[in-house]
Amino acid sequence: MRVLRPLLVLSGLFVSLAGCDQQAAFERFIPKEESALAKQVLARFFANDSAATERQLDPSVITPSVHAALEQMAAMFPPEPAKRVTTVGANTLAVDQVTTYNLTFEHEFSHAWLLSNVVLRKRGTHTTVLGLHVSPMTQSLEAQNRFTFAGKGALHYVVFALAIAIPVFIVFTLVLCARTRIARRKWLWLIFVALGVVQLSLSWTDGSFAVRPLQFALLGSGYVRSGPYAPFIFNISFPLGAVVFLLKRRSLGSPRIDAGNGADPTGPPTGP
Repeated sequence: MRVLRPLLVLSGLFVSLAGCDQQAAFERFIPKEESALAKQVLARFFANDSAATERQLDPSVITPSVHAALEQMAAMFPPEPAKRVTTVGANTLAVDQVTTYNLTFEHEFSHAWLLSNVVLRKRGTHTTVLGLHVSPMTQSLEAQNRFTFAGKGALHYVVFALAIAIPVFIVFTLVLCARTRIARRKWLWLIFVALGVVQLSLSWTDGSFAVRPLQFALLGSGYVRSGPYAPFIFNISFPLGAVVFLLKRRSLGSPRIDAGNGADPTGPPTGP
């Protein structure tokens, strides 16, 4: 446990620093004009002005029940101004002359959190609302998806330990492979050793996992995060190449030449 504790602290520090860089990169990809327009649409819910929202809806989503759906979503907002509205998701898709903006916002109130999603469609200079959704939350996405070991189960600890041990094992084997005299195609062995196969992906937030048999991973492990507010996904793979190399290492060495008499051990034997 004395060894694990500083390791967890260093891992948490690395994740925090990576999160700062990711936040800055995320901010650059938010479409500022469309984000401001989406916030104006949401502000009308506070003013109970669903009629103004209906006028901005795209014709393709207007149905007889749309007014009731808007009223139901408006009722989810507490009767107080939001303390903070944060853009937590942004995706832009351009096809031909039509651009779709999928924007997600987190609303912080005194005793509640809300997650809202606004989808905008832009044709030329005309922008309409293609989709709108509101859902309550018990805490912020930052708190929900933070990197912590509190409340985590055995699977989280096993995956985290393997995510550290597998790259160390592969790097050690790579060095050993580089220093081993291999008769043919040594570079293929180096590539084989460097890759992990059959990937297991674990969502750090809820513990859900998936196995991808045909997935490969450099150095056998890593983690990804689709945004600064998204959950951490840890990936580990079986170091098949490293294991096979260690098992076959002795048989892969080049034949030696006897320096004493210059004889080739692979040649025919000679008599006295």
